[in-house]
Amino acid sequence: MLRKGCGTIVTISSVIGQTGAAQLTDYAAAKAGLTAMHKSITAELRAYPEIKTILVTPGQLSTPLFAGVKTPSNFFAPIVEPVEVAKEVIAAIEGGSSAELVMPVYARWIEWLNVLPVSLQRIARWASGVDVAMKGFVGRAGAGAGLNDK
Repeated sequence: MLRKGCGTIVTISSVIGQTGAAQLTDYAAAKAGLTAMHKSITAELRAYPEIKTILVTPGQLSTPLFAGVKTPSNFFAPIVEPVEVAKEVIAAIEGGSSAELVMPVYARWIEWLNVLPVSLQRIARWASGVDVAMKGFVGRAGAGAGLNDK
């Protein structure tokens, strides 16, 4: 990309990379790492304005990976369809600018959770149900696979 002088780097992270969640420690850590990597690469590439970066941080996706995950609130935290994410990414690439794509709407405000006092964070986590959503998780391989195996 540097030799050619153009291109777009797309990083797929997750809202969980910013908040963490019970039974998603490894996933949250990986996604947080991707977000940090993306921000570092974006800073490094400021000297190359022809190279664009796009960070995608969706909420829960409607994929087999998340089978059995109970969404705490379909109103406040609707499940995101992968095709909608793909459409947004393509539009951003075609638009020719760097971007941060965050969906659904609640995910745009999730970073603010981390600036609240810990007591209010705990209340928000309890109210959202984020730490109990994985209890019914079966994942891509079905029952007996994944994080619930002990």
